Amino acid sequence: MSVTENTEQATVGVGLDPPEIDHEAIAAKLARPGFFKRNVWSFVFVVELIAIFAVWQFIAGTLEWFNPKFVPPPSDVFTELWNMLPLVGDDPITEHIVFSVRNFIVGYIIAAVVGISIGLLIGATKVGELLLSPLVWTAYAVPRSALAPVIVLVWGLGMSSKVVIIFLLAVFPVIVNTMEGARHVETSLLNAGKVFGASRTQQMRKVFLPAVLPFMLIGLRIAVVRGYIGVLIGELVGSFKGLGTILRTSAFNFETSVSLAVVIILVVFANITMLGVSFAKKKLAPWHSEEDVLKSR
Repeated sequence: MSVTENTEQATVGVGLDPPEIDHEAIAAKLARPGFFKRNVWSFVFVVELIAIFAVWQFIAGTLEWFNPKFVPPPSDVFTELWNMLPLVGDDPITEHIVFSVRNFIVGYIIAAVVGISIGLLIGATKVGELLLSPLVWTAYAVPRSALAPVIVLVWGLGMSSKVVIIFLLAVFPVIVNTMEGARHVETSLLNAGKVFGASRTQQMRKVFLPAVLPFMLIGLRIAVVRGYIGVLIGELVGSFKGLGTILRTSAFNFETSVSLAVVIILVVFANITMLGVSFAKKKLAPWHSEEDVLKSR
C-alpha cells in the first residue's frame, strides 16, 4: 500500500462523524441501583416477619408454652382473619370495616385540609404566626386521647365523635410539617423568581408551594398512623360497630386470636394508606428525595 493511499484513508477516517453517545442515559443507568439494593428493606422485612411467625408458632403452637386463650399461635390468628374477610370468610365483618374506613377517610380529609391551611398561614405570614402559633402549640401539648370520653359524650356514639377524634389526632402532624416547610423555603429561590419578573402569585404557585409540597406530604404520611389510632380509640371508648368494637368485645371474651386478627387488619389498612401517600409524594415531588441509609454503604 502506497503512502498516498494511507494518507487518503487517514483523511477519510478523520472526516467521519463520531457516533453520538447518550451520556445522560449512561449516567442514569450507572447511577440506578440494582434490584436487590432497591428492595433490600423489603427482603429484610419479609425474612424477619417469617422468622417471628415461625418462632411464635413453634413456641405457642408446637411446644404450647402459653395458654392459647392469652397467646394463641399464628395459625389460629390467621384462621380468624380469613373468616373475617369479606367475600371469602365464613363470618365477614364487612359492615364494621366499612364503618371504620369511612370514619378514617372523612376525618383524615378534614385534617389534611385544615392542617395544610393553618400550616401555610403560620409558616408564610407574620400575622398567622402571631395569632395561631401559640394556640397550635398549646393544643398540641394536650393529650387528645384523654379527651375521647368527653368527645363521645358530646357528639354521641355515632360517626361524628369518631371523626372528631381522628381529626384531632391527625391534624397536628400536617400543621407542624407544613409550617416548618413554609418557614424553611430558601430565600434565594424566591429572589430568583423576582429576578425573572415573577409576580407575587407566580412566586407562590411556581416557587413557594412546590418547595413546601414535600413537607406537606410527609406530614400527611405521619397523619395516617395517627388517624388509624384515632379510629381505634374512638371505637374502643364508645361505638355500636367498627373494628374497635370487635376488638373490645373479643378482649372481654378472652378471644385473643380475634383481637390480633383485628389488629392485623388495621395494620394492613394503615400500611396501604401510607404507601399511597408515599407514591403520591414520588409523583408530585420527584425532586425531593429523603435520606437513604444505604447510600453511604
